[in-house]
Amino acid sequence: MKTLLLGLLIMGLAISAKAVEKPQLDDRIRTITDKFTAMQQNPSTAVPAQQLAQAKGVILLDRTGGAFMFGYHQGNGVALTRDAAGKWGPVSFVDSKKASLGVQIGGGKDFFVILLMSQSAVDQLRQSSMDWGAEASATGGSQFAGAQASTKASPSVVVYSARNGLYAGAAINGGAISTDNDANDVYYGRSVSPDDVLFSHQVAPSMATEDLIAKLNQYSK
Repeated sequence: MKTLLLGLLIMGLAISAKAVEKPQLDDRIRTITDKFTAMQQNPSTAVPAQQLAQAKGVILLDRTGGAFMFGYHQGNGVALTRDAAGKWGPVSFVDSKKASLGVQIGGGKDFFVILLMSQSAVDQLRQSSMDWGAEASATGGSQFAGAQASTKASPSVVVYSARNGLYAGAAINGGAISTDNDANDVYYGRSVSPDDVLFSHQVAPSMATEDLIAKLNQYSK
């Protein structure tokens, strides 16, 4: 019975994702921008400016409003990368439909900032389903973020949350985050791949994205 209900839930979520419209996606970006701003205004959870400035890519993942039933948790978010000049580009929409992002991170509701510190980590964004298990497992440092947070090594992926700050030893399992192709197609008005959006920059940042970029730049100083 649980399996049947879970299957119906997943089917319903897939249908609703395809039905999303551009204004709703603008609202999604604005909500993410607001949550990121609130996180940065809290000294115990803020991502250090230096680390944010060094990131080659970032994923902002909101799992506070997603569905949860029988261990199935849905969240959504956006990914951004820097161009050769260090400027943030347009967003590519992502979603999270796994019960867990990793043993430590768990499946609970939270807002995450996932920093991609190396080119190999950024290149995962070209895939429809992403796996940073090996890269993220090297994350070290204090339990909380803020100005005093530091890492013992130079991990490829660093995970922060609005609830717990810096995650030490966090891992992001394969398939935990995937590209939301339907949202990208709706938002940009045509069929686009993550490579088109994040690397070839065949689309321009929207006004909502520009506001998010402004916040990323503000908290990188």
